[in-house]
Amino acid sequence: MKKPIALLTSAALAATLTFTPSTSPLPLEPTTVEAAYTETAVNTKGSVTGISQLPVRKTPSLSAARLGLIPRNGTMTVRTSFNVNGTPWYKIQWGAGFAYVPAAYVKLSTAEVAYKQTAYVAPSSVYLKSGASTVSSNLAFLRQGTKFETISYRYTGPTRWYKVKVGTQTGYLMAKHVTFTAPATVSVLSETNKERQAAGLSVLGASAEANRVAQVRADEMARTGQFSHQLRENGSPGDTLDAYNVSYRGWGENIYMGSSDPATAVRAWMNSSGHRANILNTRFTHLGTGAAKNAQGQTIHVQVFLTK
Repeated sequence: MKKPIALLTSAALAATLTFTPSTSPLPLEPTTVEAAYTETAVNTKGSVTGISQLPVRKTPSLSAARLGLIPRNGTMTVRTSFNVNGTPWYKIQWGAGFAYVPAAYVKLSTAEVAYKQTAYVAPSSVYLKSGASTVSSNLAFLRQGTKFETISYRYTGPTRWYKVKVGTQTGYLMAKHVTFTAPATVSVLSETNKERQAAGLSVLGASAEANRVAQVRADEMARTGQFSHQLRENGSPGDTLDAYNVSYRGWGENIYMGSSDPATAVRAWMNSSGHRANILNTRFTHLGTGAAKNAQGQTIHVQVFLTK
């Protein structure tokens, strides 16, 4: 069977409300409007720069009450950063509580702060840098979901960078490229069932015995260089199913060679009419999957469909 070619492929609702004023206007009462903002953790030292004395405010506003003054080069512990109406602010430790200072007059420490945690690459892809700067040399190309360990963090200007270890390499990633939430598990089964659900079909059940058969067939193809539905050692999918005493009323098989990414393999199958027909076949009830790398570093994915 010809190898499939993998192809890579908001609305706003506005409502207008009309108010009719009362014939007897009510007296206006004073109101307080507080700006909403989202805080980002900083947790590092900062020092006063560009001003002789920096007023410390009770709230993030230049008109808020002063709690004290920090002299030029004086230090503080910066807890979070945020913006209010486009102006950057820091929340700092102030005694047993917190206070606020304009970020424009604070220089964050470039010292490394130990921070060890499991993390993952957030964007679709990013380069691991040799230093905490966008102009540092590239060490490695990392794909979305790549798992690594953070070692520490530091700041280059207002930008937070994590020092990380990926495999045997150590380098830096910008904080916006790091997530501490594990990505959702992506598998050939989950991606296949997404396509079936999108077509209004029932999902396929996982089959441990079909998984075993699919893996045996993937292993033989990877080891021997074959890419075929008729294998020298294990014959057809039906032959392999029978050899492993799998009961079935019908079977089908899809094979793919290329990317290790399950989603890429399923997209390639969906772009081929014959393979798509297997994925969307209403008679199939279960799916087994296997994957193995050949000598050229390509991944062979195998789907074995069953009608139980």
